[in-house]
Amino acid sequence: MMRRLAVGPAASTRLAGLVGWSRKGFSTAEGRQLWRWGATEGGYMGSLEAAEVSKEPSLVDDFRGASTAACGSNHSAFVVDGRLYTYGSTKYSQLGHSSASSGSMTEPGLVELEGRRVSQVALGAFHSACVADDGSLWTWGWGGGFFHGVGALGHGNSDSMPLPAMVENLEQVKLVACGAQHTLALTTDGLLFATGKGDFGRLGRGDTSDENDFQEIDYFQQTDDSILRPGQPAKISKIGAGANFSAAMSEQGELWVWGRNDYGQLGLGEEAMGDMYSAERFPRLVRSLPAEGHQVVDFACGEHHVVALTSEGAIFEWGNRTWLEPHRVSKPKLGTDDFADIVKVEAGDKFSMALTRSGKVFVWGSRSSGCLALGDCPKNVVEPTPISSEAFRHQKIVDIAASKNRCLAITDETEYVA
Repeated sequence: MMRRLAVGPAASTRLAGLVGWSRKGFSTAEGRQLWRWGATEGGYMGSLEAAEVSKEPSLVDDFRGASTAACGSNHSAFVVDGRLYTYGSTKYSQLGHSSASSGSMTEPGLVELEGRRVSQVALGAFHSACVADDGSLWTWGWGGGFFHGVGALGHGNSDSMPLPAMVENLEQVKLVACGAQHTLALTTDGLLFATGKGDFGRLGRGDTSDENDFQEIDYFQQTDDSILRPGQPAKISKIGAGANFSAAMSEQGELWVWGRNDYGQLGLGEEAMGDMYSAERFPRLVRSLPAEGHQVVDFACGEHHVVALTSEGAIFEWGNRTWLEPHRVSKPKLGTDDFADIVKVEAGDKFSMALTRSGKVFVWGSRSSGCLALGDCPKNVVEPTPISSEAFRHQKIVDIAASKNRCLAITDETEYVA
C-alpha cells in the first residue's frame, strides 16, 4: 500500500543540514585541494577526445581553494576565488581560452570574464556555461551546424563562441545546467529557461523545435501536479541535464523529467518507454517517489540515467536500460556505518557517486567508465563501494563533480579521514 507523507519539520531540517554542511565544508579556502580522475582510453569505441591523466585520483598541483567544480563530456572546470579554470578538449572552443591550441589542454587555464567573479559552472558536450556573481549568464563553445542543429549557447544565432559571451536576454540567473546540446537556466525568481537542440522534447516546451534563444518553460506556472503539496505551485530549486533529457527539483522535494526516454532515464515506468523514439515533450512528475512519501533533496543526471537522494537518506536510481522506474540502491554489506548520512549524489556514463557527511565517496557502476577508482574490481560494481581514503591522502572530501567519464573532488586537507 502506498503511503503519503507531508513535508514536515524533519525533512526541512535535513535539507537545512545539507546547506549547513556545504558551507562548513568550505570554511577554510587555503585547505581545499582539487583531485581529478577518469577514463584514460576510449575502450572498444576508439580513442577519447581528451583522456584524463589517471584512473585514480590525481592531485591538481598549484591550485588551492576551489569552491566549486564541474565536468563535461570531454572537458572539466573549477573555480578558485571567483576565477574560472578549464582544461580538456579544445575541439569546439569549449574551454574559452584565448590562447587555446587545437587538440586538448592537460593543464588548467584561466577563463576571462571581464573581471566578473564566477559562482557556478556547467559543461556540456560541445559548450560551457557559467553564472557570475552579478547574476549574468555566460556561454561559449560550438554554436551549431546545418546537419546537427543549433548549439546551446542562447545568443540568438548559430555562431560559435571561442570566448565567453554574456547572454543578453537573461538576467538574475541562479543556476545553469548543460546537456550534450542544450542548456537550462534558473533565475532567482524561480523561472526556468531552455535553449539548444529541441529533438525529443528536451527543451520542455511541448515541441521538438530548436531554439537559438533562451525560451521560458512555463509548465510550472500553468500546472499544479504536486503530490506532496497539492494546490501549491512548484518552486524549482535545482536543475539538471543528461545527454538528451532534462530534470528539475522543487523546494517541496519532487522531481520532474522530460526529453528522451530510450534508456528509461525518465523513470516513468513501462508505459512511457516503448522504443528508441520514446520521449516526453513536457515536464512529467516522477510520481512513484512522492506517492510513497519520499522527498527528494538532491539528484544528478548521468548520460542516460538519474540518481536521487531522499530526505531519509535513501538513494534511488533509474535508466541505463536497467530500471524503468526508481529503484532503491542497496546499502553496502560492508562499511554500512560509513555509508550513512549521504549529502550529495553525482552521475556520469553508467556510474554513480555518493558523498557522505564524514567525507568519503562511494561509487558503483561500470568499470569501463574509468571513474570508479577501485583498482582491480569487477566489470560491474553493483553496490556502493568506498574509494579508499588513501587515494586522497586521508583528506576529507567536501564536494564532487562528474559527467560521462570524468570526475573531480574537492578535499579539505585540514580534516583527517581514516
